[in-house]
Amino acid sequence: MKFITVFILIFSQLAVAHSDHDWRTDYEAYLSVSYESPLFDGLSINETQKSNRLDMKFFKQKLIQFSQTEDRRALTNLDTAREFLKQEYLKIGFEVNLQNFGGGTNFIAEKKGSVHPEKVLILSSHIDSVRCKGANDNGTGTIGLLTVSQELAKTNYPFTIRILGFDKEEIGLVGSDAYVASLTEKQNIIGNINFEMMGVNSRNDGSFHVIDCQKATSVALTNTIKSSIAKLGLPLTVVKACTDRSDHASFWRHNLPAVVISENFFGGDADPCYHSRCDIVDDRLNYNYMTNILEAVLDATENLLLNK
Repeated sequence: MKFITVFILIFSQLAVAHSDHDWRTDYEAYLSVSYESPLFDGLSINETQKSNRLDMKFFKQKLIQFSQTEDRRALTNLDTAREFLKQEYLKIGFEVNLQNFGGGTNFIAEKKGSVHPEKVLILSSHIDSVRCKGANDNGTGTIGLLTVSQELAKTNYPFTIRILGFDKEEIGLVGSDAYVASLTEKQNIIGNINFEMMGVNSRNDGSFHVIDCQKATSVALTNTIKSSIAKLGLPLTVVKACTDRSDHASFWRHNLPAVVISENFFGGDADPCYHSRCDIVDDRLNYNYMTNILEAVLDATENLLLNK
């Protein structure tokens, strides 16, 4: 009990002005953490399975470019970010649109399915930041999603891939709430995998969150990601936690399947530069760790697009 009290006091002192959304103040999420056994024993994988498909040189280059502007809550900076994403997704053959809502604009890119285009898998990230360049929060999620999409662009899938770059996540999930509320045929949504900050693994233990809060609609997405980790032999450990403080929660409010992936924030390995001016591209970002997470999500995404 003494430990919990001290823990809460420490994180109370760290909280910033928009504490209703700040992950550091979600005390129930910290208390919900549990570590699962590693999904791979390191003994039986062959070299073919170990090969990486993602272009992480591309990832690093685009992360540096995306993180050049300061504070992506400012309108002009968000316009720059959306234009950057527009050009990148057009290059890989996606269709691009914008969704205007009260006070903001969501970015949308899409690759139509070849058999059942009405069926849609949504991959998302938020594109705004808090008084900083937001290299990790949420540059790593946004550019990680772009890097996965670059690989997905090479194959035609039966179902549609839709990429969402949500505006105004940092002030209360406003962009994702507006987007999900606008969906007219929700029964056609396969699910949502939401990419959050994933750059820091200071313990070098491969632990990361796949958060579904054990919702019946969403557990299947988690299990698909876990299956991919095991199949690929990735040195990752899933850390359970429960939070509704990212854009996946907007899908939950409409009873749609969704999970959020992130670094092991609630397990005590959070980015020390979270919501701070030091959130830049530097040596604290662990590219091997991010490669493993993104490879798992790429494989899981393909399984959902081919087998749903």
